[in-house]
Amino acid sequence: MKVERSGDLFDLDSFLARPLIAHLATGSADGPRESPVCYLWEEGAVWLVGTSSDSFPRRIKDEPRCAIGLVEFVLQRGLLLHVGMRGTATVERLDDA
Repeated sequence: MKVERSGDLFDLDSFLARPLIAHLATGSADGPRESPVCYLWEEGAVWLVGTSSDSFPRRIKDEPRCAIGLVEFVLQRGLLLHVGMRGTATVERLDDA
């Protein structure tokens, strides 16, 4: 999913470079679905790695419109950071290199 920025309130690249879990929201014939996923933030795009046993790549092929949310919450510091992205995704073959 390619990302267009609008009004960064904190350093988005630093936030997305951290080892956080993203939540991918997709649609399906049975209704909305949410999948926790690991991701890679590279060159303004979010990359997800799926396997043949994962259902989210099939859902993206059927309906490429999706959303991703990432949250960092630290109660002791009163910190809540949220990044939400929505757009269209593609399923690409993994480049072994």
